[in-house]
Amino acid sequence: MKDFFLKGITLNEDEKLLLETVQDLCRKEIGPRAAEFDETETFPWENIKRINEIGLNGLFIPEAYGGNPVSKTAWLVILKEISKACSSTGVILATTSHCCYPIVKFGTRAQKEKFLPMFLEGSLGAISMTESHAGSDVRSMRSTAVKTADGYLINGTKTFVTTGDAADVLCIFLKVKEKDEILGLSPFIITKDMAGFSVGKKEAKMGVRASSTAEVILEDCHVPADHLIGAPGQGFKILLDYLNDSRPNIAAQAVGVAEAAFEAAVSYANQRIQFGKRIIEHQGIQFMISEMATRIQAAWQSVLHVARLMDQGYENFAAEASMAKLIASEVAERVASDAIQIHGGYGYCRDFPVERIFRDSKITQIYEGTSQIQKIVIGRHFTEKIRR
Repeated sequence: MKDFFLKGITLNEDEKLLLETVQDLCRKEIGPRAAEFDETETFPWENIKRINEIGLNGLFIPEAYGGNPVSKTAWLVILKEISKACSSTGVILATTSHCCYPIVKFGTRAQKEKFLPMFLEGSLGAISMTESHAGSDVRSMRSTAVKTADGYLINGTKTFVTTGDAADVLCIFLKVKEKDEILGLSPFIITKDMAGFSVGKKEAKMGVRASSTAEVILEDCHVPADHLIGAPGQGFKILLDYLNDSRPNIAAQAVGVAEAAFEAAVSYANQRIQFGKRIIEHQGIQFMISEMATRIQAAWQSVLHVARLMDQGYENFAAEASMAKLIASEVAERVASDAIQIHGGYGYCRDFPVERIFRDSKITQIYEGTSQIQKIVIGRHFTEKIRR
């Protein structure tokens, strides 16, 4: 069963060696610590330190700025493996890459030279659009960046900020206001040491409990003009571009969660004896196992497909990114639920990993766009405009 879902993936020699290193780290350190970190809701600093030591914080930084970038395919394989071992650690790593993306893709040379080395030195990143009254409807956000003589004065509160309390650098989308006119959305680079920046409520979550989720408060926070990414008010296109890149990351995380549930179920079914034989020998359980494996394979191939498109330089892959995120997150929750069913009453208890894995699976259907939003994105791709 080991590496069943890695068959046929093309990686170069350096990427293969890195994957082996990641798998060894997951097996020996990250995986064994996952249950304790979840139970105690402890931020997995030990995992983050080890991840940085093997260079994973450089995988999404261009070589020109000191990084060691890999193909999108290799990145998603690595992210899947880490998420399989500990979903919380996977989402922390992914979130830092999400923070970097707008800087790498749309930032100025000066912004890249100033901020990207911070991540290579171990800084964590966060990104935020959501507010208490603005979730999927990002245009209704109220947090503002008001133009001043030498920068912007920022006020507002952001909610559900993954790693919001632990991040050193945050990419935050705000409404830009100049001369009493709202120009539109723009992302700003915010550092936690800025006056007016503070962390509010830390959420008590159902799953990915070792990954912190916090409220970020910006109160008369003065931000230099050179911390604005892109042209003032032109950030909605940046936001859409960012989501196209981030959704495959969450899809890979979801596949990792599904694989963890699947492997736990298969292991248990091969050991549990009922009616005189292992339960995996009962046809009903075999059918469940086969359906779980098939769903995971289908979801994973969707993720790899969008990775190939990105590696080949395709620019229009929004529908494929949403398809991957949709199927992978739905599969993660279904497979994790089936894994609990196979475990029976034991699956409902915290002594067995499937209870934690099931709780971790649900969020993949929500963040970076709910499953319903993914269906809208996909549906719009096939909706032709009517000429009048």
